[in-house]
Amino acid sequence: MATPRARWNPSTGPAFIGRVIESSARTFRVGCRLTAEDIPAFGSFVQTARGETTIIGVIYDLVLQGDELTRMVALQDVPPQEIQQDMIENRNIPVQIGVLTLGYIRDRFTYYGIPHQPPALLEPVYTCPPAQIQRFTEQPDFIRTLVEARETSDDVLAAVIRTAAAIRAGPRRQDFLIQVGQELVRLLADEPTRLGQVLRRIRMAAEAP
Repeated sequence: MATPRARWNPSTGPAFIGRVIESSARTFRVGCRLTAEDIPAFGSFVQTARGETTIIGVIYDLVLQGDELTRMVALQDVPPQEIQQDMIENRNIPVQIGVLTLGYIRDRFTYYGIPHQPPALLEPVYTCPPAQIQRFTEQPDFIRTLVEARETSDDVLAAVIRTAAAIRAGPRRQDFLIQVGQELVRLLADEPTRLGQVLRRIRMAAEAP
């Protein structure tokens, strides 16, 4: 099982997303109803719990589900523009979110890897504030799970790295990206083509304002 790598300091301010509706050792799914602008992005960090353990994961899948009103509007040859706009801006859309577990916190220590038990069904799921993300990604150990995961693509890997880089400014962002790049070189030494593609995505993150 994973070994502790960092002392954990809880941060305040997480936003509620939804509840766990399906759970396994490596992934879990979240059911929720959100407006279009509140739907979290691929690569976003989220947290849930199993007993005294806080589980940290990243979003790798989003499924927007139509309801009866959506189907009724879709059957119209030309749905009224105001109805479409209202559904986009104001209506809560049924959404299923797929989350890949990257690690967990227990007794104030951060561990990277699979927790002893997956999150419980109906457990609430929250966003991770920037302070949590920064603390969790201080060590590059979280990258291995993303590289080896069958459930995700390298687009998700790049999105996670961009998310973690974006909360850092100036030299700290550059130092983080260099550390991540070195870890990827180590993990993908036998996959040069894949390594090159991922590093190009990281370079784009480094050049972002």
